[in-house]
Amino acid sequence: MLSPLAAKLHFLIQVSRPIIWPVLPLVYALGLHASQAEWTVAAMVQMAMLTFPTNLVGCGLNDIYDYESDRRSARRRAIWGAVVLNEDRPLVFRAALFAMPPIVIAAAATRNWDNIVATVSLVLVGWLYSVPPLRLKERPPLDSLANGFGYFLLPFTMGYSLNANPREMPFKYYLLGLCVCGVHALATATDYDADRAAGHRTMAVKFGKRAATGIAFATFLIAGLYGDFQSVAVDTYLGVCTIATLAATLLPRDGVISIACVTVYVGFVVAAICYLFGW
Repeated sequence: MLSPLAAKLHFLIQVSRPIIWPVLPLVYALGLHASQAEWTVAAMVQMAMLTFPTNLVGCGLNDIYDYESDRRSARRRAIWGAVVLNEDRPLVFRAALFAMPPIVIAAAATRNWDNIVATVSLVLVGWLYSVPPLRLKERPPLDSLANGFGYFLLPFTMGYSLNANPREMPFKYYLLGLCVCGVHALATATDYDADRAAGHRTMAVKFGKRAATGIAFATFLIAGLYGDFQSVAVDTYLGVCTIATLAATLLPRDGVISIACVTVYVGFVVAAICYLFGW
């Protein structure tokens, strides 16, 4: 039996989606690797901040305003393990606010203004994506663009900035950010029924499942053709994701779309680790 404090912490951890904790640190590590930056204590602390604290901000704020769609989604209940009810909203909101200062303080410890600006922008995107009145989540295609920034370009820039000028970053990394925009579009197709029933105007709800999965297919195809990554791990990943998203576009059924989403996520984790270790 958990104490009240432990129960609240356990709930907040569930809200922060532990299954996706590896994503932002891996993207950050890719940025470090691309600029050949050192693995300093400050960098490792910042990577740690990109797990529970940053995901609590992004996912927690999202869940506060997504109650209607979340309660209709069996997939979300099964995968995330937590649904933020009306009575949970104050706790999650306060926790998200308390998580923001440590994230910014960790950025300040790097003494790098590009890093600090990228970090503050990451927190800001997390807020603007979910919180009214702007709520980018219901303003496609800004919803997918925000995810491209928040889940790739900004955390990548945070790592890259520690040993290189982000304004001179090679174009191929922007193509990877474009892929993340496509991944978000694909994800909206998995939540189509729940979002539509709740009246949430997402990419898939506005344009349809096939259009959303087609955007994902196009982004992976473009990155694969024009990225010139010269990496077996990256090129293989882009190729596999192109095939998976093409299948989801040709057959936009829930099962096929779900398989494509799993392929994209698991493939990213594997490809990123392989790339970082030079495999």
